[in-house]
Amino acid sequence: MEQRTLAFVGQEIYFAPCALDPGVAGFDTTFIDFRAGDDPEKILVALDAAAPDVAFFFKPEVVPAALLQRRSFVSVGWATEPLPSLSPDEHLDLNSRRSALSRLDPANFDRLIAYTPGIVASLEEIMTVWRCVPLPVGDRYYRTPRRIYGRPRVIFIGRSTDHRESLLIDAKHRYDLTHIAHGVGPVELERIADSYHVGINLHNEAYPNFENRVTIHMAAGHLVLSEPLTPTMGLEPGIDFLQVQSSVEMMRRLAELMQSPDIYHRVRVRGREKAELFRASRVYPALVADLERDVAVFGAERPLARPH
Repeated sequence: MEQRTLAFVGQEIYFAPCALDPGVAGFDTTFIDFRAGDDPEKILVALDAAAPDVAFFFKPEVVPAALLQRRSFVSVGWATEPLPSLSPDEHLDLNSRRSALSRLDPANFDRLIAYTPGIVASLEEIMTVWRCVPLPVGDRYYRTPRRIYGRPRVIFIGRSTDHRESLLIDAKHRYDLTHIAHGVGPVELERIADSYHVGINLHNEAYPNFENRVTIHMAAGHLVLSEPLTPTMGLEPGIDFLQVQSSVEMMRRLAELMQSPDIYHRVRVRGREKAELFRASRVYPALVADLERDVAVFGAERPLARPH
């Protein structure tokens, strides 16, 4: 197999868990920590040092306009934020994200990936979407589901919103539920994978979505309690995860777990099996092969520099 070099660019605390870990046969990988407002030269210096064949940019709207023109690698933007086409209703949160998306410069990217089909209509107001691919899960987070002895440890990772608090507040008062309202780095996420049994997924606001925390928890062998996922990306409620739509349902599920900690062991096992579909070492080799064939046939969108 010909060796390929991949670069991943984005805010490390959120996107390093979605990248391909070092050590996968056939690939050399580099993660470049970059967020909105950072010095653009930081990206270019790091990319030149890595000399990737393909570079993936999470949140492509934060890459400064025209920055990536005439670079010899294949440049892929990966849109990772919810957008207005997810919902027929107006949401200030979605409108704010659409405003941020308007900064995306199509001239920076050869292809654009959407994390869910629900945002395609909004994205295509700016640039054609090449593929819809959920964010992968780094191999380092995969664990074998463990039997639960004693009180299950439950965690929710995500910023606090009125919508989320309406579903969590009773559970916080009744049970020892950990809520981490800030970003979790890749090392801390490994500790969470080892230390907890149940992961909760709630949408930012009352609009449909598919969040990658679901698949991270599944990969770790956690039982997932989630609001309805739209689309489900092949995950089956009641089989791969437990669906909750109200604080009452949340409390009922947690009460069951506190009384019988291992009652949903089969769901955790099935969810862990389904998480294999999102494993980074499975997703990226197929994605890169498809990408390179596509570029070979249809060409790159950007004017490329002459290869070294």
